[in-house]
Amino acid sequence: MKKIALVCSLLVTAASSLVHAQDAALLEAERSRGILTGGQGVKWNVSVSGSTSARFTATSQGGTIYAEVTSPEDALNRRYLAESSGEMFFWKPGLSRPISVSKRQRLNGDAAIGDIASTSFVDGYSVAGQESGTVNGESATVYSLKANSLSDTYALIKYWVTTNENLGKKAEFYSASGTMIRSATMDYGNQAMGRPFLSRMVISESGSNVNLSFSGVQVSSFPSSTFTQEYLTRKPEGGAGKPGDKPADKPTTKPASKPTSGSASGEVKKPFGGLFKKKE
Repeated sequence: MKKIALVCSLLVTAASSLVHAQDAALLEAERSRGILTGGQGVKWNVSVSGSTSARFTATSQGGTIYAEVTSPEDALNRRYLAESSGEMFFWKPGLSRPISVSKRQRLNGDAAIGDIASTSFVDGYSVAGQESGTVNGESATVYSLKANSLSDTYALIKYWVTTNENLGKKAEFYSASGTMIRSATMDYGNQAMGRPFLSRMVISESGSNVNLSFSGVQVSSFPSSTFTQEYLTRKPEGGAGKPGDKPADKPTTKPASKPTSGSASGEVKKPFGGLFKKKE
């Protein structure tokens, strides 16, 4: 959801080389997760399975991610935009404009899946500590990443980066109270830019797993218009949408201040409701 930045210190000591190398390792790990820099972005197909089921396409560039649901049928053309500022917006046919997804909502349910999949584990976070460890039998550096802002979804992220290939294989996400909210593991069966590239992510919470499979990787430079609220409300390709769909009004630059869908705060209580199908 947020653009990646290299966290380093320009110190003229022997330790500075070590800090810089470790930051470079974080940067390389994020690239393999699809968090790219230099005007490049990545587009891929994402399949969700486990306790929920769905398919969507996701495009990430410059710290912003756009995603559109392609399955199930009754959730087609539902879209979200996660901006580098930390704000997230959701739109579906029938809504007059995008609606804001609050930090609380990003911590729960379907929105959490998109939030984790698109969040950079570096930008917005500072390295608060690091130690040697292992992940799946591989040597790794375990980074403790502390949020720089209260607007960041998680107060602390622990991130396991392998020392051999600089791949982020595991992450744990903590609240401000120190409680682990959920965790994620990553596999890298795809190839892009001459490196292993993310192919699978398993998000675990309270004994339940959600599996994300990534395929059809395209690394390119995508139009900036793709990452705007206006793009969220465009008519679906190949037609004007489903019968009964309302025409989309031009969105405001900020979420509407009027209450939406019965919420006194102007937020929809379940913005992704019905997007992912719960398996019986």
